Amino acid sequence: DGVTWAFIAEVVQSEVNKPAQESARLATGIAVLILIIVAAVAIWLTQILVAPITRLTEVASQFASGVLTVRAKVETEDEIGTLANTFNTMATQLRTTLEGLEARVAERTKALETSTEVSRRLSTILNREELAKTVVNELVDSFGYYYAHIYLYEEDINTLVMKGGTGEAGKMLLARGHTIQKGTGLVGQAAESNQIVLVGDTLSEEGWLPNELLPETKSEIAIPIAIGEKVLGVFDVQHNEINAFTEEDAGLLKSIANQIAIALQNISAYEVAQHRADREALMANIAQEIQNTTSIEDALKVAVRELGRALNTDTSVKLD
Repeated sequence: DGVTWAFIAEVVQSEVNKPAQESARLATGIAVLILIIVAAVAIWLTQILVAPITRLTEVASQFASGVLTVRAKVETEDEIGTLANTFNTMATQLRTTLEGLEARVAERTKALETSTEVSRRLSTILNREELAKTVVNELVDSFGYYYAHIYLYEEDINTLVMKGGTGEAGKMLLARGHTIQKGTGLVGQAAESNQIVLVGDTLSEEGWLPNELLPETKSEIAIPIAIGEKVLGVFDVQHNEINAFTEEDAGLLKSIANQIAIALQNISAYEVAQHRADREALMANIAQEIQNTTSIEDALKVAVRELGRALNTDTSVKLD
């Protein structure tokens, strides 16, 4: 009974470590798999989130470089899609604005060129009718206005006499000797107030005077031709579209009206100088002919004859 038993077993070390190794390999495999999944998810998220932003950035860069027609592709309905929609809206508005500015610059350039050309031509004209005809035709041809005409005061300070008009209507009105009284219609109002009168819709304007020769007139602007407070006439332009005249149009036409006023002033000065020169030439001619006479009677006859020619009347002298 006092015998002690012992059990001795021999186990190979590799067999002991095998479960641990398998666990380690499993853990490693799981870790690798997790890394692969994370990488895949990262790539997927990049495609979903980063790639659209990158493409939107590229589109924005192209737009900034001057390609105004480029637009962003709306790929999602989330915040990025909203951003793309916002960019497209902004790009469209900006392009519209830029095109509008370009058109306005082109119009303004054309207006300045026209004003310069009118000014250049006015400086060479020394006849009122020719001046009026040149201005209205140049203006209508350059800007496509429906109609334009010019009225000037003559002897009667209350009556504006038409001096130039465009087209067949202008010819007919000129042939009629068309006039407008100061204070009547838009032209008369501009003359009386020495202020620009602009009407966007003539049919709804009380006091507007329709003309049967100009049935398509829908908007009109009348600009006084004045030197300071002195009104010389009125420059009137009509259009066949409602609200066709802008403040810029008013500024341009006022500039031309000022040039017309200066040209009229120059014509008046020329006429005075020409009249003085003609009178001096006549006096010199009479003096020369008198010097060639041999008697007082002949000298008087020459003087009377030349005076009659100058006054376009019959004259005579009788000596006792």
